[in-house]
Amino acid sequence: MSEGQRTISYLLSASLLALTLALILEGAFGLNLILGWLISINFFTLLYYGIDKLNAPWSDASPANKAKNVRVPEWALLLLALLGGSPAAALAIMFLPHKTQEFYFIIRFLLILAIQGIALFFLQDQISALLALSRV
Repeated sequence: MSEGQRTISYLLSASLLALTLALILEGAFGLNLILGWLISINFFTLLYYGIDKLNAPWSDASPANKAKNVRVPEWALLLLALLGGSPAAALAIMFLPHKTQEFYFIIRFLLILAIQGIALFFLQDQISALLALSRV
């Protein structure tokens, strides 16, 4: 399986699991779907960062282990952060510590944080209206 296919499969699996959990949170607890999505995508983002961190020493130990492709692709981790899992990704980077030596990974992650910050700034009125509407 190519790197791109692995990235898509990891991203889709985490996204579908997060959506399922968000729908469960909405149905069982009456939680706003957006809030449920943010909780669940952050949970799975942290889980995937943790899985990649656990597999890193084993995978890097030998070329035979590396060929088994047990690592989560960097682009999948970054795209999970982009989909709303950036708080969990930041926690994983700081406290695991994971991907701290990867300069380009950190630069891309910081770019994602900047994009999300700019988007929140420009969309804050629409977000607050949407949240107020969902309380009714």
